[in-house]
Amino acid sequence: MQNLLFMQGQGHLDQGDLQAAMSAFNSYLTRFPDGPHTAAALQRIGLISQQQGDLGAAEAFYTRILSEYPADPAADTARLALIDLMTAQNRYEEAKATATQRLAEDPPAPVRIALVERLVSLHDGDTGVSQSASYLYQLYRLLPAPENASWAEALIQTIDKMNREQITALWDLMDDRRMRSHLMYRYAVVLVLEADYDDALEILNAFQASFPGHPHTPDAANLVEMLSRRLAFTPRTVGCLLPLSGAYEAYGRRALNAIEFALSAQPHGEGIAPIRLVVRDTASREQVAVQAVKELHQAGVGLILGPITTAPAAVSQAQQLAIPIIAFTQRPEITQAGDFVFRHFITPQSQVKTLIGYFSKELGLTDYAIMYPEENYGRTFMTAFWDEVLNQGGRMVGVESYSPEQTDFADTIKKLVGTYYPVPAELQARPVVQVEESPYFRDTSEGDPIDHLETLLPDPITRLSGLFHQDPDQDRIKGPALGRRSVEEQDRPVTDFDVLFIPDSPQMAGLILPQLAYYDVKQIYTVGTNLWHAQQLIDMTRKYAQNAVLVDGFYQDSDQAHVQRFVKSYTSIYGRKPGIIEAFAFDTASFVFSLLHQNDIHMRHELRDALKQMMFEQGVTGPTAFGPNGESIKRMTLLRIKGRRFVEIPRP
Repeated sequence: MQNLLFMQGQGHLDQGDLQAAMSAFNSYLTRFPDGPHTAAALQRIGLISQQQGDLGAAEAFYTRILSEYPADPAADTARLALIDLMTAQNRYEEAKATATQRLAEDPPAPVRIALVERLVSLHDGDTGVSQSASYLYQLYRLLPAPENASWAEALIQTIDKMNREQITALWDLMDDRRMRSHLMYRYAVVLVLEADYDDALEILNAFQASFPGHPHTPDAANLVEMLSRRLAFTPRTVGCLLPLSGAYEAYGRRALNAIEFALSAQPHGEGIAPIRLVVRDTASREQVAVQAVKELHQAGVGLILGPITTAPAAVSQAQQLAIPIIAFTQRPEITQAGDFVFRHFITPQSQVKTLIGYFSKELGLTDYAIMYPEENYGRTFMTAFWDEVLNQGGRMVGVESYSPEQTDFADTIKKLVGTYYPVPAELQARPVVQVEESPYFRDTSEGDPIDHLETLLPDPITRLSGLFHQDPDQDRIKGPALGRRSVEEQDRPVTDFDVLFIPDSPQMAGLILPQLAYYDVKQIYTVGTNLWHAQQLIDMTRKYAQNAVLVDGFYQDSDQAHVQRFVKSYTSIYGRKPGIIEAFAFDTASFVFSLLHQNDIHMRHELRDALKQMMFEQGVTGPTAFGPNGESIKRMTLLRIKGRRFVEIPRP
């Protein structure tokens, strides 16, 4: 009877007679509430309710089945219907959660396939590409061929929409060789779109070798040809991008002279191919610099030396064209433009790193202070110095700023050494009591000495704290006002630092150093930036600048033989001694020319990689290497003022 009644309801449902089917299933539930078809009957009633548009009732029946009959086969049917209902109501997250929860329980294969099909649909679209591909891959692997053909095609189409991060996330998941080939090709295409040409070329070459008969093989070959043309350069051809007109012409001319001087010093003769320079003028303007980079690319240069100014625009364009470029600039964060961008020049960071490394590691000093002008240069160096002090394990014990127009630094100095603010009268140390007057040495018959303490030590802080003590090595009783100083002592400076850093011009330093001496700030190292490397500072301060330490990127009067040769030869040709711009331009050109002579390099990315791996030992600005971020790694020159001249500080 139970089976007959249920079958009647199913027959009506199959014929589309929803009312008769609903009546039969309800009768079954009334007569056989615990029958073998109870869950199935509830599922059919939910389905009929859904078809009649009563979605609330349908959901209630489906939910009841999942709650009361989770192990019944009808539960999976109800769950799938519930997911479809939620999807129709745009309740996508609930639908996803319901499907993934059941999927985690390892359902039978038909149920798993049905769940995954729904999850593919739910994750369809740009925001769900990775998840959609993951579920498509499951279908592709779950179904046998040729049933999985449509899912394979859908998966390949989804892969063709992926970005770099999505491909990387799915690579380990997809161990199928066919699908990995599509991932690999798509990854190369993405790299081309992102202008990461050298990595794209490497992957495309590997793709061609691994999948010779692949449908994308012709496309890969075309991309390889295009990238090879883009990345290749005319052998031993170097571009120069310098301001040869406009506001910064003088600097550009000096740099070009040094580069040409470096070229003249290269080996010549039979069998040695010469270096070719292609020079372009930035005119000290950004738009001109960008166009000049494009022209140098068309000229087939392998690398660009410069610029000095207009650096941000120029390096951005060079990065887009995948041309290594070495800028002579202090502009912050210039190398963040990309992996083809290098900097070889003195920077605030390189200066403070050298200074603090010397004082901390070589002299063992730990305590630092800063006096800086309240303007961009001063703030930049103050921040860099402070950060590097902490980075090298030191302590910053004092920081004071002053106006760039200031000439009287009394208040600034007093604030730095603790004599600016007077000690309040109630915190000043009280007169001490001599031993011979001390009640501690009196006959106790005259009473307990503690009774006289209020008169003896009237300072309320001393009395209440209980910190007074007798020092047996001294002939007096001390009432310890901790950290307090006498009226006379409060005018004496407290120089609790070893090094005072003053990042300012020689003119301002020339005003500050004598005033430090006047206010008795002595027995410390006064330290400056490369701006202090000027005779004007010595002329202004004379004895007050003695033993001051400064940093610079180049020292004309160095005792090193190769520096002396450079200065002498350059001066004889150009009639003036080389400065810091000439020195850095000369070194940069020298190691670039050396790389081109010594290495069989045909691609710009190979030249970029060679720069990051080289170590140039004999530079006139010191040994040079480049970090992974394109910043030069070098130790600046340290100088000390001695008498009326600057002398180089020997380093280990």
